[in-house]
Order: sequence, then C-alpha cells, then structure tokens
Amino acid sequence: MTEDELIAAVLARAGRLRRFALHLCGDADVAEDLVQDALIRALGARKSLRDPGLVVPWFFSIIRRVFLDQRRRTEHRSRIAEAQLAVDPSATGNLEMEIVGRGFSDEVSRALGELPEEWRTTILLCDVEGFSYQEIAETMACPMGTVRSRIARGRAQLLAALRSHAGAGVCK
Repeated sequence: MTEDELIAAVLARAGRLRRFALHLCGDADVAEDLVQDALIRALGARKSLRDPGLVVPWFFSIIRRVFLDQRRRTEHRSRIAEAQLAVDPSATGNLEMEIVGRGFSDEVSRALGELPEEWRTTILLCDVEGFSYQEIAETMACPMGTVRSRIARGRAQLLAALRSHAGAGVCK
C-alpha cells in the first residue's frame, strides 16, 4: 500500500477514527493527536500491512497502541513526579475516570469509563464501530474467544452499572 493510498483510506474514515480515539481518551484535542500520531506510525509501518483490505482494523489497532503507549508514559511520569515532589494523589486527574466521549448520556459514559480498557475497547469496536468479532480479534491481537468473553462481560457490567444508576434515581 502506498503512502497516498493509506492517507486516502484514513481520510475517508477520519470521523470514525476520531470518534474511536475520543472514546479511548475522553478529550477531543488528545483524540486528534492520537489519530495524527497513529497516521505517522502507520506510514512508517505500512509495509507490515499484509492485506490492504484490513487497513481499517489495522489502523484502529495502531490508534489503540498509541493510546496505551501514551497512557503508560503519562502514568510513569506521574509516579516519578509523585515520588520526587510528594504530590497529593487526589490532585492528579485520571483520564480513564473522566467522561468517555460525546454522544452518550452521562450515565452511559460514566459506566463505560468504569470498564477495564480491554472490555471498553471491544464494546466500542463492536457496538459503536460495527466491527465483526474477527476484525476486533485482529485489532486487539487476541483470540476471537477472548473478544466474545470481553464483550459479554463488558456488556454485563455495563448493564449492571446502568441498572444501579436507574435504581438510585427512583424515589425511596
């Protein structure tokens, strides 16, 4: 796949890619940076794409890896800063706990944000992006049985969290 073909494929799906990145990080500016960083990484690794028909799941997996790499670096820097400066841990924000993205109600966003990253990502890829289980398995680099398990467990936890929230709003 040439650079121009890859860029065209990414631009044709820019909205989906930004939405996925936004659901991962919860910040529109950071999501835009994630997509740009993923494009740079994809351009450098485009020769590793064996099947050009799988460019979309491949690019989603790159966005996810960039997000995880950045999160690890941020967490590492935070630990170093806390150790060196004895920073109050409550003053440090946690992107995972913030609202996951626009387009969902606050309750759904909060419940999604509470899911483990792997469960949240598989649910977003399946239910929001419409990926098949096979595409999700390739994107997440895990067996299809693991994808099924993560989706089932994630949906169950999401449903329980939403039921809990609905029950809390009922008059006592």
